[in-house]
Amino acid sequence: MASSSDSLLARVEAGAYIETLLEPSARTLVQSFTTTLLGSNTVPQGPRTEDEKEKEKEEKETGGSEPPAAEDELAIGLAAFNAFLQINVTGPALEPAAKSNLTSSLFASTAAESKRLRASCIASLEVDGVSPYPYIPHIELFAFARHVVRRSTAPVSRPIGGGRVSLAWLRLRVLVWHFRLLAQPSLSGTHFSKAAQWIDVPSLAEEIVDALGVVRAQLFGEGEGEGEDVWDLTGDAAGVWSREEKVRFLLEAANVHVMLGRDDRAREAVAEAARLNGFAYALSGALGKRTRWQEKSTSQLVVLAKSGVGDEGTDENDEEEEEAEARPEALLLNDDTLLENIEFSNKGTNGTNGHGSGGESTLPPVLADLSPDNQPQLSPLDQIILLTEATIKDSFSPVDTLTSEEVLPYAVRVITDKSTNWQVYTQALLVRSRIEVHRSRTIERGVLQMQAVVDQVIVDTDTEQASQSSSSSSSSDPATTSGSDETKEADVPAIAITAPDQREQPKPAVDSSSSTDTDKPTSFFPAPQPTESAPAHVRLDYIHALASPPRWHLESELAYSWVGVGSLVSALEIFKRLRLWAEVAVCLASAANTAEADGSGRGSGGEEKAKGIIRWRLFHRTGTQPGENTTHADPDAEVLPDDPTRLDPSLFSGPERNPLPPNAPRLFCILGDLESDPSHYERAWSVSNQRYARAQKSLGEHYLSQKTPGGLEKAREAYAAATRCNRLSPELWSRFGDISLRLGLFDDAADAYSRAIASAGDPIAGEDARTWSNLGSALWSLHLESVKLAAAQGTPNLKPKPKPKRDPAKLLAQSLSAYKRGATLASSNWRIWDNVLTLASRARPPAYADMVHALRSILRIRASETAIDIDLLRALVQDTVLARGAENGAAAAAAANATATTTTTTPYEPPRGSIERAVLSLLEDVVAPLITARSDLWALVSRARVWRGDYKGGIDAAEKAWRAAMGTASASSGLLAGSSSSSTPAGGAEAEGGARKSWLEDAEAWDEVVSRTAELVGVLENFGEGVDGVGSRWKSKGRSAVRSVMSKARDPWEGSEGWKVLEGLMEGLEK
Repeated sequence: MASSSDSLLARVEAGAYIETLLEPSARTLVQSFTTTLLGSNTVPQGPRTEDEKEKEKEEKETGGSEPPAAEDELAIGLAAFNAFLQINVTGPALEPAAKSNLTSSLFASTAAESKRLRASCIASLEVDGVSPYPYIPHIELFAFARHVVRRSTAPVSRPIGGGRVSLAWLRLRVLVWHFRLLAQPSLSGTHFSKAAQWIDVPSLAEEIVDALGVVRAQLFGEGEGEGEDVWDLTGDAAGVWSREEKVRFLLEAANVHVMLGRDDRAREAVAEAARLNGFAYALSGALGKRTRWQEKSTSQLVVLAKSGVGDEGTDENDEEEEEAEARPEALLLNDDTLLENIEFSNKGTNGTNGHGSGGESTLPPVLADLSPDNQPQLSPLDQIILLTEATIKDSFSPVDTLTSEEVLPYAVRVITDKSTNWQVYTQALLVRSRIEVHRSRTIERGVLQMQAVVDQVIVDTDTEQASQSSSSSSSSDPATTSGSDETKEADVPAIAITAPDQREQPKPAVDSSSSTDTDKPTSFFPAPQPTESAPAHVRLDYIHALASPPRWHLESELAYSWVGVGSLVSALEIFKRLRLWAEVAVCLASAANTAEADGSGRGSGGEEKAKGIIRWRLFHRTGTQPGENTTHADPDAEVLPDDPTRLDPSLFSGPERNPLPPNAPRLFCILGDLESDPSHYERAWSVSNQRYARAQKSLGEHYLSQKTPGGLEKAREAYAAATRCNRLSPELWSRFGDISLRLGLFDDAADAYSRAIASAGDPIAGEDARTWSNLGSALWSLHLESVKLAAAQGTPNLKPKPKPKRDPAKLLAQSLSAYKRGATLASSNWRIWDNVLTLASRARPPAYADMVHALRSILRIRASETAIDIDLLRALVQDTVLARGAENGAAAAAAANATATTTTTTPYEPPRGSIERAVLSLLEDVVAPLITARSDLWALVSRARVWRGDYKGGIDAAEKAWRAAMGTASASSGLLAGSSSSSTPAGGAEAEGGARKSWLEDAEAWDEVVSRTAELVGVLENFGEGVDGVGSRWKSKGRSAVRSVMSKARDPWEGSEGWKVLEGLMEGLEK
């Protein structure tokens, strides 16, 4: 039996997947699979060949009807899995004879049996109310592989065959691809890795995480992951698994984390893979020219990379070298301004890469001497590391110019390298295209390159196309082709390359189930040459580490690229050909919204068209009676009166179809959005067996938008149900917290925000900052409640109240920490910084350092004196600077000046790192430059300068405070020689938000003028004698200031308390 297993595994490793699946032992497994899937009514097997009959006869004579051995099962399951990926992801296409044997001999022999089996397979792959794309070719292969792998009794941790994969590892790969098959294209046009992050299948995600941990423990040892080095090969696992296999796993793990939205863990896995493989790379800069007309070289981003010793991409023989050189064609840019490749200058090479301002290189020594335009060959795994790094940056960064500039060099480094694997090079072209479609100069090449990749993938994954491209005869109409083969594949969208003149004219009645030439795309480029292709086992070698998208997702991404260049018709044609009716409806509705916004009218009627499509998929025709035996229960088998994009919604108002389409929950939610009918969301919830979280999310948003009594409570109930079935969505938890906060349920809100933060990966700019800020608000509200309960406990003659559940001081500290985290993530949001300032001032003792930091940030953002809270600033200065008693700055400055050898006095400078230095720096460097009309701020600055012994600066600030209060400051009338003053209009300073009240009319403003005059006279009296430019003339300067005020205030304020204060000042100055 071992030799049989080795024989099957050898076939699988050689790429003979179909031959392996046609073995008698595989037929036994298929029979078990269909029995499990369909019950006792199994699908009969197709006709056997003469050789197969002879083998079966020999087995019966020897009593050999027993099931295959465990390792044989794994070989058969692996063959089915790889055949499915070859057909749907990588290609090349199956030979017609192999495809015929697969479809007619293995699973079913008639169209009805094939259709029933497909429906059962799709239903078995549904998870949490989410179904896979219903038109996946040969979905039976994946369902069969999943069945075999799940029921296998082989050792979980033992390597299969040559040690390339274990049963646990194979189970992980099947789970990952199951997750990917559920991914739906996103309206925003994001690529496959981004779209997979928004799938609401938490149960499957948990299985993947658990399986990931099992495989990691097998490869690196049970204790790995808790502080051990992943490149330590001394454990038991080192004797079983090679370094290359461990690197493969880490790259697969990185892509799994990207798929699940955990970029932090993805980056860790990539870094571990690079260290384990001895791969050094860095994003650096080098002098070069990007445009044809550029005369001087400027710094250009470039990825410098070098494989470990002995890991360069060399081949063992000439045959492998030819396979490595096979690659798709990379299109030229052909731009009149941009160069095809950056022309690097010699000044940026030969040891000068990555040099900082100090002359020391910031690059690893192995990269410092690399020339940007002449780098060494990389191994395939190292190329995948670069592409994974680019995918992480692209998936978790905003779409902007900076992101494009950072990501593009990674793809360029792989493309300019020698091709080591067909699939790796294809993925590099795809990554580059995703970046270039967002740049005006490269958008044309980006879209066309993606079209070229799609053309080749379509040709290489479709048997009919492959045969058509290799022959000169024109293809026949699939509708007229006889044979059971074509009949069974009628439910799968036919994809072929045809000439424009082969398109048929549209017919009045459209049979949505037929596969005519109108469903086939027109290729932009000729069919690929043999030198541009590679065999199946070469393409599949790195498929799991690359996370390449399936062909229908690749075409969907191309469709959104066409939308980006304004070709909505091309996008709709692709979606229609793939029968992605949900995307067709969403695209039409989006075009309608865009047309309404810009007034162009180009997408008018889009919402009605979208309703027609969704209703066609979900409901029978109008007038159909419930329970009536309808001939076309399947919408794909129904003859339509018009093109699906022009259906009238009123034509499909009958009863629901039975059975409903596989993606019915999503269709009901889209219909609910279009018709604003909550009953559709409720129906989506019930159809999904209460597992489709988006249904409850949409229902909650509907209640919030209505703003009716009790709407908040209903919305909270809806989001509570959504979080119960998807506990891994930060968006759901955050929204649930928002609603709870509005309802005053602060404990629930704080718990929801904490779960949102815990379930999210690295923060994404302001959105995660908002969650942290709201968590701070919830904790602050809990703090206030706890303070009230604590106060009620000590109040006599009141009924005893329950003690607070949490310590108020601890809640305040937690709230402050949450606000600080939110402010750090959204450093430009001054409102969050204002909350930090308020809570830091209320802590006991106050968090002075946080107050200083918050004030600096607020003033940096708002850059206005009106943003300053004078009460908080005054308290901060008083507690940290002025309230130092005998150990004040003036005394320290006097002591220092007394021991100095020079006669020049030097103000006191607090020690570095002290809170006094931080506060004084805030006043001098941040506050003082912003003051234009607020006298209270200048008065505070004056007191701080006097404290540190800067008497000249104190007098200058006091004068500015007096002039700001007077509203008559002038740059040419300073009391001190060379002093500067802020120019403000006479009769009242204009402040932000409105003009100040005149002190000649307002009593409060009059009191402020009196106070600033008294402070100026006091500073002159106490320190003017020893200040250069004042000296003995301090009295005359003081009298001048008092006399100026009294001359203007005689009529309105003579006899008032302020007037008496001024008279007292004048009497003292005249003595």
